[in-house]
Amino acid sequence: MSWGKQWATTAMFFLGILLSSSPPLAADSAASLSTLKVVWSTDVDGRKPTDALSFSSPVVTGTGKQARIIIGGADARVHIYDMQGQELYRLPIEKNSDSGAVTLASGLVVVGDSQGRLYGVDAEQGQVLWHVDLSSSVTGIPLAVGDDVVVQTTGNNLYRINAKGEKVWSFASQQGGLGLYISSSPMFHDGKLYALLGNGDAVAMDAQTGDLIWRKQLLLDTDAAMLSELKAPQAIPLWLSKVSFDGRVLQDVVLFSFYQGKTFVLNQSNGNTMLSQDRSLKSSPVLLNDTLYSVDTQGVLQAINRNTGQQQWEKTLAIQEWMGPVIWHHALWLVGQNGKLLKVSLKGDILASLDMGGSVERLPVVTNHGLLLHNTLGGLYLIH
Repeated sequence: MSWGKQWATTAMFFLGILLSSSPPLAADSAASLSTLKVVWSTDVDGRKPTDALSFSSPVVTGTGKQARIIIGGADARVHIYDMQGQELYRLPIEKNSDSGAVTLASGLVVVGDSQGRLYGVDAEQGQVLWHVDLSSSVTGIPLAVGDDVVVQTTGNNLYRINAKGEKVWSFASQQGGLGLYISSSPMFHDGKLYALLGNGDAVAMDAQTGDLIWRKQLLLDTDAAMLSELKAPQAIPLWLSKVSFDGRVLQDVVLFSFYQGKTFVLNQSNGNTMLSQDRSLKSSPVLLNDTLYSVDTQGVLQAINRNTGQQQWEKTLAIQEWMGPVIWHHALWLVGQNGKLLKVSLKGDILASLDMGGSVERLPVVTNHGLLLHNTLGGLYLIH
């Protein structure tokens, strides 16, 4: 592991410990909240107190009784559960896995490890069918594109791998300076891939060939002496057909956001900067019925009408780093680094909360059975 990666991982470890003791929600929301139901929980990694934190994210494949939950573990295993939380298989891999997982059109599940190895997993039979070695670790979420998968590595490379584990193409960008351990992930729209790399490059590529369409450098300064100065991407780019800011109506744009940095709105065709905003995001806004919902790392949750640019409401949460929202059952769901899950109405009212301990560095995964959430202490929860 390079010094830069080791520094960032160590910083994330101590930051998680500090924020796990963050103050509770503001008094206006703490007293009357209902309690969310934990349907079941399990210890994925069998983690000991001194073990490294776990950053992986699950995926669900299959339906009905054949539905399976697949998640990589800090114990260098891929764990496969049924929807009742019973472990069915535990498959050895080369190194610990801190990546997300994705299901391809064929039903194959793809997950990466910290060494840069990518695995194709048959979740029904409980078998690792293939692996392929990449240039550096995978800590983002692989992206399904048809029958293939596109992966962004921490070394600022992109790969397209088919369902047989064969490389279709690869794309290499310049190395960056220090970065967060969890990297951003690519986004697919209308035959094109959009990605924000750790060196500050926003890129658009032909998804079929891997050819570069445009590249835009968004960071003037990538040097950071400490974590509080680090500007790094974690949020997945977001394509919008239309959005309004400051009286300007913009069409066919892509949002690229930096943790502790700015959010940029770029023209999808040529990468020209349409506007930028000083707002630190760890996850992309979500769009529902022409309303954009987002929460920044200062705990400001906003709802903005994308047609007019007018703010519909704003809610200030406890001061800590928040991610989300995801939308499920006509509500917004957010996670905080102190291990708190919030349920918020579409009007900004906090409806329920749940404390799980540890810290949460991944968004909840929406399933037909509830929300799946994995914290850094290795706990996997199904919540309703």
